Amino acid sequence: MQAGLDALPKQTPTDTDWGFHEKYLAAIQALIRQHPQDLFVQRYYIGAMRELTERDKLIDEYKEKVARSGGNTQMAYLYGVTLIGRQSAESIKMFEGALQKDAKFPWPHLGLVELYDAPAFRNKAKADVHVKAFLDACPSSFDGYQQLARFSENKEMIRDGMANLRRVVEKRSDIHAIAAYQTLWNLEYKGTAQSEYEALRKKTAADVQRIRGLNLINKKEWYQTLEEGYRLANDQKSADWAKDEKERRYPSPWVPASYGKWSEDHKYPGEDAPADARRVYYTDLLAHANEWVQQCPNSTSMWFLRLDALSHSEGVSSTEIEVAAEQLLAVVQKNAGPTGPMSRDYFEIARTLSRKHLQPARVLQLGLKGQEQAAKEQETFHQLDLNDDQMRGEVRLYELSDSIDGMRLIAGADIELKQPDTAQVALAQMDERLQQLKSLAGEKKDRQKGYLSALSGYWGELARLAVLQDRKPDAMAFYQNALLARLDAGERPIPGETDELAVEAKKLWTSLGGTEQAWSVWYGRRANEMAQSASLRWDETSEPLAAFELADLNGKIWNVEALKGKTTFLNFWASW
Repeated sequence: MQAGLDALPKQTPTDTDWGFHEKYLAAIQALIRQHPQDLFVQRYYIGAMRELTERDKLIDEYKEKVARSGGNTQMAYLYGVTLIGRQSAESIKMFEGALQKDAKFPWPHLGLVELYDAPAFRNKAKADVHVKAFLDACPSSFDGYQQLARFSENKEMIRDGMANLRRVVEKRSDIHAIAAYQTLWNLEYKGTAQSEYEALRKKTAADVQRIRGLNLINKKEWYQTLEEGYRLANDQKSADWAKDEKERRYPSPWVPASYGKWSEDHKYPGEDAPADARRVYYTDLLAHANEWVQQCPNSTSMWFLRLDALSHSEGVSSTEIEVAAEQLLAVVQKNAGPTGPMSRDYFEIARTLSRKHLQPARVLQLGLKGQEQAAKEQETFHQLDLNDDQMRGEVRLYELSDSIDGMRLIAGADIELKQPDTAQVALAQMDERLQQLKSLAGEKKDRQKGYLSALSGYWGELARLAVLQDRKPDAMAFYQNALLARLDAGERPIPGETDELAVEAKKLWTSLGGTEQAWSVWYGRRANEMAQSASLRWDETSEPLAAFELADLNGKIWNVEALKGKTTFLNFWASW
């Protein structure tokens, strides 16, 4: 059975996301027909079907299977797996019920570990109890050790787990055991005192020497394990070799091998940087993006980079940008499958065209389609278990911000198409959402800035609508509000680029008899002060830092206590 699972297809650069999904699903379903009762094949199938768009179908399928099975413990467990994240409280009941019916069936323990680490049900003590129960029942299963490494902070359990896992992997030379060394090292560096790291690195180096000697050159996991081991052993040259070989033999469908190195060596200079620095950056980015989309023809991220580079490069025609936008949309649609692209994809393409004042009819079409998709996404997201207030607030903030910007794009396109009535409708909807965003922003400075930035966009479009309707005094008042909100948001014009909002406002100001001196007193002086101020500013926060413990590349442990009295820069990133 393991051979069948190992033979499941792997995505290549020639596969679209949806095309690969169908291929992968077909291969799993073929395995299920051969082994209809196999637990592991069923888990792979559920994993392949747990996307938000297919979750309802999956839940219904396994609910029916549970009913037909007459209370089969394995089927009850699998049904519980389908419910995680959607009906997690019911999932807990299914797992606990399965354990009560058959205490020797270990897999519900792992499901409960995952759930008891989730914000809505967090209970570290219960999570530890269940991971220990699973490891006691299945001491040779790598799944339990992975959960131990991911979720537990119990030093005694970690030390016991790393000792047991080492005994398991040292007796084996198959690729699954080799890959498990990454989990082993994770546990060992978590469970070992910092003073003993030098000896631990030597042990890691010995592990790597043994793994390298197996010469499993046709296994991607071999290179991944070597890369991690060499890094932990402070052998960066060998780690780079393993990484390069992995990328050469197993190219990523989404990111070309050369992209990582290029992005490390070519940091975006920032919008406050001189125009020449940004020009050089985008020229180089465009040259490489043209290569990357050839290497990864179905990577939406590479096509987005190319469109971004084109829209910021000199000497690029409008036609080139329009063609690139359609090429990107085609790739996005192929990857998305029958449900269509995400709203953010429609909005991002529309933003680029709108910023360049290209194809307002197409911008309008993309904006409306994005709003339609956003409504579906909100309905789906609201079905998830977001019992954590902070998480629910963040999701709502994201939804509102995207919705407001979509309405801005729609209103702007209507104005360019000289359709004031439909523009007015979009702006009225935008105003309603802005009130909700203001309430959600509360006293948090970063959220307030986001609200003010969106508010500036609203007033700017309202001003342009008033100009279209020949209501010049109204338009001037709206322009003033837009400029002041932008200043309050801390936003500044990009050096070397036309500040359209200020240019439009000043043109109208002059046409209404306003003088240069008065303009400077009212707006120019404050804008100049902001333009000359530092680009970075520190904001105070009273929120406590959550407890953590992490090892750096040299094995040194860092936690809240170790950082007391030190100026610390934290860099956060996300990949959704």
